[in-house]
Amino acid sequence: MNTGDRAGGNAEVLLEGSLICPGIAIGTAHWIDIDLEFKPLDIAPSLIEAEQQRYTAAVSETMHRLHDHVATTHGVSHTEIRAIFDIHQAILADDSFHDKVRDRIAGEKKSAEWCLQEEGSSLISKFAAMRDPYLKDRSEDIRDMTQNLADVLFGGKGKSGLGDKKQGVMLSRHLNSSDVILAQRSHQCGFVSESRALVSHAAILLKGFGIPSLGGVAGLCDAAHEEDPIIVDGYKGVVIVRPSSPTLEAYRKRMKSAEVFTPVPDLAGCVTAEGIRISLKANIENPEQIKLMRDRGLDGVGLLRTEYLISAEGRMPTEDEQYTAYRHIIENAAGKLVTIRTFDIGGDKPMGLADRCTGRNPSLGLRGIRRHLMMHPEELRMQLKAVLRAAAGYKVGILIPMVTTVNDIMEVKHHMASVYNDLGEEDAAFSNNALLGAMIETPAAAAIIRDILSEVDFISIGTNDLLQYFMAADRDNERVLHYNDAASPAFLWLLEQILMQARRSGRECDVTMCGEVAADIRVLPHLLRMGYRSFSISPMLSAVFRDACMKYGLKD
Repeated sequence: MNTGDRAGGNAEVLLEGSLICPGIAIGTAHWIDIDLEFKPLDIAPSLIEAEQQRYTAAVSETMHRLHDHVATTHGVSHTEIRAIFDIHQAILADDSFHDKVRDRIAGEKKSAEWCLQEEGSSLISKFAAMRDPYLKDRSEDIRDMTQNLADVLFGGKGKSGLGDKKQGVMLSRHLNSSDVILAQRSHQCGFVSESRALVSHAAILLKGFGIPSLGGVAGLCDAAHEEDPIIVDGYKGVVIVRPSSPTLEAYRKRMKSAEVFTPVPDLAGCVTAEGIRISLKANIENPEQIKLMRDRGLDGVGLLRTEYLISAEGRMPTEDEQYTAYRHIIENAAGKLVTIRTFDIGGDKPMGLADRCTGRNPSLGLRGIRRHLMMHPEELRMQLKAVLRAAAGYKVGILIPMVTTVNDIMEVKHHMASVYNDLGEEDAAFSNNALLGAMIETPAAAAIIRDILSEVDFISIGTNDLLQYFMAADRDNERVLHYNDAASPAFLWLLEQILMQARRSGRECDVTMCGEVAADIRVLPHLLRMGYRSFSISPMLSAVFRDACMKYGLKD
């Protein structure tokens, strides 16, 4: 962390980053990174056992703090927090790692702090070098664990003193879940990181907490010092360190005039500058976020990601557990349509399951509906049954991920017919008019939109994956991110072709644009001019989207 002399004086510095959660934060910079550098302190042979016991006690204390952290932050009801800290708990419970630290203490006769630092760095490097984006991002969780352990060994001084620094902006070279929790608990108003792990658990938490935040801010460590005044602009994607008086005053005025969301279920929605209405739906990650959909006056849930129901160890939820979760969301959606995506497992979402695709390129293997149809049709049938039961008396959409061929849809419809038959024989209450949709994420599916639309009620364009597959550029690989550009002429052409196919079938009203591209204000004017009128985005981005619609309209 940067707590040294001010090499850059008091001059205003503007840094660019990647949006995690929109919003504006004005506060004082506080570096959270522990990154304590321990010297290889020698210990006497007679003290080896005591040093090992000191390390074991630190592990126990860190585990105890982890339980308290979860309980006091959100309680046991917050599913996503529990899932994230289940992973941290699993890492802390890994005796093989702790045995290596204790062995190193005995073998090298060095302090516990030094041995932890060396063993942790080795494990972090191994995960950071992995090809699988999900496993690569787990390096941040491992770093988090070792830093928390180091903090306990060091006497708990690494992250102390933050609780009384309200309205601060937390800075870090990394994206750690526990740091985000700490930021939320200590009422920090912003979060900025040099890390580009934008699909990490910490990034998910920042969106859930609504903390204005940016990642991938190069040069942050050199530019920002402890206690520096700092502004986070989550709309423009910039951080301003030591802002000048005019800059500070301008941002204070922006904050005063910023839109304040209040529960307005009957909000008219969003319109373009020409007055054309745009349907704006919410992508939600868990049941708690249904309130965000209502408060922002959105037109329903365009995508419920159901993977949150799978435990960190890979345990699949039972039918009744799923029923309860879906019913809660449907009943609290203010009568709006809820579209539930079946489990999208594989690729960058292994979900701790042993049978995930482990080939050289997992994203091209058994993921999404492929995994269900080829390996676990019983999971698909159980999920379909839970959704249909939960939708009794309501109308829902069922969205199938990773559709590649029409045959994928036909197989799903076969399973659906069988589930309908089972529910009828059980004399159970269920919905018999659920809408079936296909997620368009592969170039192959994009090429046969008219054929797919003939078999489904709607399609949702999953732009995150469609972009990376079309451009042959992993969205989590920093070396090829410049290829993964939604504004590229080739990708815009593909999106236009999709809508043109739907229009020829008279079905353009059954097309929804989903994913990060839908909220990319560089691309939005193009999409509006093409004729896209239905979008599903993170509810945290709804204000940005509405403003862009009004600003750019159809003629810009």
